[in-house]
Amino acid sequence: MPQWKKTDNAANSVLWAVSQLQKTANASNRTALYGNTTQNGFITGRVDGQYGVDTTEAGITSGGLAKGIVILAGTGYIANATVTITAVNGGSVAVANATSNSTGKISALNVANNGLGFKVQPTVTISAPANTTFNANSAVVSGPNGGANSTITISSAPFFVVGDHVKYQVATNNTAISGLISGDLYYIQFANSTVVALAASASGSRITLTKGLTQTGHSLTGVNATGAFSIGGAKNTGLAHPGWVLRTTGTGGRAGRVFTETLVAMGSMTSDGSDDTIYPDT
Repeated sequence: MPQWKKTDNAANSVLWAVSQLQKTANASNRTALYGNTTQNGFITGRVDGQYGVDTTEAGITSGGLAKGIVILAGTGYIANATVTITAVNGGSVAVANATSNSTGKISALNVANNGLGFKVQPTVTISAPANTTFNANSAVVSGPNGGANSTITISSAPFFVVGDHVKYQVATNNTAISGLISGDLYYIQFANSTVVALAASASGSRITLTKGLTQTGHSLTGVNATGAFSIGGAKNTGLAHPGWVLRTTGTGGRAGRVFTETLVAMGSMTSDGSDDTIYPDT
């Protein structure tokens, strides 16, 4: 009995595609791989999916946004962020947003409107995290777990965690706190619900501070998140051949880049599975 059929659904998809990805070739894993668009949904750190591509879908040269991937999660996001999508060489109408989590990281890019007509990946800009301002005198306090004037009281401390990268900035006509340089990046060395401590390196010791002037023009700001979107359409994202196709969307430094492998070439794929965003029909 063949391990695949021409009808576009999970039960008829290629069984051995699962073992090719170092997982047991069974019905459950085959179903999980079929049409998957979730990062880590099948293999950690990747977006792998198997699709049935018919001859019409294989000829489409553009599409909407297919999948959003976070490249750099950023730090200090106390709320969800806006996403600006700028088309390059065609594409319009797409809308997306970014979800932040309880540790101040951007955890997902969500497509609200896939848009249409994208031939290449758009440029993606995620809005910056909000400035966390404090008073250079009253906010510089002792401990905990440190000496005098070793921490900074800030209102959104729960959104910074140990190891986060932050920028210290001083407004015009304000004087930097002794121990810090305006515009420099520091690491969060300690954090609880009300205070943070800073270090000059990821594993460095806590910086001892000196209370500054009574000025409110001081801030800690997290680093911007970055991301990318893969797009639909067969001819501009790996040149998918009609038949059963394994599609991998890159993550990390290759986020949004699409790689396709034809598992079984055939021109007689029938029905239309749940892949119209990935491989649109028009």
